[in-house]
Amino acid sequence: MKKIKYLLAVLPLVVIGLACTDYIENVDPLINVVENDRLDTEAQVGFVVKGVQQRFAVVASQLATQADLLSDQMFYTSDVPSASFPSFEEIDKGAITLDNATVAGTYRQLGELRFFADDLIQRANRISFANNANKDLALFTGNFYGAIARYYSATTFGLTENQPGGIIDAGPFVPASQFLADAINMYKAALNYTTDAALKRVVNSMIAKAYFALKDYANAATFAAQGMVSGDKDFQALNSDVSNIYYWGFAGAGRVQIVVADRFNDYLKADPKESARIKISTVTGTSKRIYYWQTKYPDKGSPFQVMTWKENNLMLAECALRGAGSGNALSLVNAVRTSYGLSALTAVTINDVLVERDKELFCQGTRLMDQNRTDTWHLAAGTWRYMPIPRTERNANPNLPK
Repeated sequence: MKKIKYLLAVLPLVVIGLACTDYIENVDPLINVVENDRLDTEAQVGFVVKGVQQRFAVVASQLATQADLLSDQMFYTSDVPSASFPSFEEIDKGAITLDNATVAGTYRQLGELRFFADDLIQRANRISFANNANKDLALFTGNFYGAIARYYSATTFGLTENQPGGIIDAGPFVPASQFLADAINMYKAALNYTTDAALKRVVNSMIAKAYFALKDYANAATFAAQGMVSGDKDFQALNSDVSNIYYWGFAGAGRVQIVVADRFNDYLKADPKESARIKISTVTGTSKRIYYWQTKYPDKGSPFQVMTWKENNLMLAECALRGAGSGNALSLVNAVRTSYGLSALTAVTINDVLVERDKELFCQGTRLMDQNRTDTWHLAAGTWRYMPIPRTERNANPNLPK
């Protein structure tokens, strides 16, 4: 038997050397798998980079949907005729079992994203490059998406109800603070491998967001000041035709099981112009109650919003109100509002900025982080404020409690 590590290149899934697997020798050439060692060439770098980007495109919106469901932004109800997933109900109520298959599947895919990104860095350091631009592309991609994976682990998963963090390669539990510090370092490393000014601004905004999760508003202000500006193209998950299968398939036009909080309709009633950024439709429950569901992502391949200049403005505004940075909070908030044709505010408080974030970051998976960093949890004490590291990981990892 020949032991090979493999990369699977079907659909959006790219599996790079997850384990050594026995294969029969002397078979026809592989079609949907590529021997790992054959990827250690400069010619294959673009292929491996695309694999990392595709995995990110799939997991980003999947994770965000579940984070929004756990937060107070969305909820599950069996009153909607098309709703039938008890695993979603567990997440919504924060009463999540360690055997929740939905959480376990997302945890696995997030772990794969982290693994693929880290593997790309190692691979790039093994290859002899004739063109340094190809090496820079590999090292930028590995560090950037490796950082994103660590940020997601830190802000959406936990060992216990109130202990966020994750695992790397069956190792010991890594607290959220360490994951976020590692993410920041990897983002900073990524900055060394691109000369694209706009891309550098995206990275700086992502660094600021990681500092936000740490509640380090001084550093957040520093990097957000170097972040995205009005006119910058949104950073989106684009590299898969199913990049929004979760919002579309479980909280949207594909099948409504997850609905949005009633307050989003209240926002629209208070100011109909908010429909420029809060996009919802209605569904009638069995009880005849009206529920609201997102139409921000109308198709399964709709680009998923990850970072925008508007979010960067709102980070700068909140930092300023917390005494960090030199931004003018009112002007920063109003720049966002006027971009939608909304009327300007005459004054702004931290709570006002949080409301603006609630509206602006609608269906982007950020509300869970905001609730946890501001200690505004909506469920009873003892509920999960993060999704649990699943039993499959705990059973296979001697470093974790079962």
